[in-house]
Amino acid sequence: MLVVRAETRKDRVMAKIEKDRAENSRQMRSGEGSFIAAGCHLQGDFTFSGPLTVAGSLKGRIKSDGMVIVETQGMIDGILDAAIIIVHGKLNGSALATDSMEIWAGSDVRGNVHTRSIRVDEGSLLTADLTISEVLPEQRLDLSQEASSTEEQTPVPPAVPQRSSSPLPGSNLARRLAAMNENQ
Repeated sequence: MLVVRAETRKDRVMAKIEKDRAENSRQMRSGEGSFIAAGCHLQGDFTFSGPLTVAGSLKGRIKSDGMVIVETQGMIDGILDAAIIIVHGKLNGSALATDSMEIWAGSDVRGNVHTRSIRVDEGSLLTADLTISEVLPEQRLDLSQEASSTEEQTPVPPAVPQRSSSPLPGSNLARRLAAMNENQ
């Protein structure tokens, strides 16, 4: 018996993410990655090559072509642009994860999030405008403009749809009610 499995786009994306994770892990073990230690507080615009682990705090614009891991005691406040973002601690601001984002239990993410794939664990806090899309902007987002334009916007309350007191014509409920009325 011959079994053929067609590879889907999702399978290819997940395989790429796993490959990137393995490469990032290899880089961290070999000392190629960057580490912001607990108790270290940095502010400014930063560009990292390869994986970045944050156990301290970063404030500003952070860009990495690899994986960014925010440890349990770590915090990022500002604009984060990376391939893979994994949050165990706090992330406040705007984030673009071009491959995937993971929000683990006990973490706190607030702001704007754009990603292709997201995992949110039970026990985490996600308070964000969330965009999940296979098609992300061709160019990396200029999240500073987005963050400032969001602050200037006035929130519009959601419209409450008017509900009819009778079921939709042709629905299962309408047919059941009609049958009950005929039997009475």
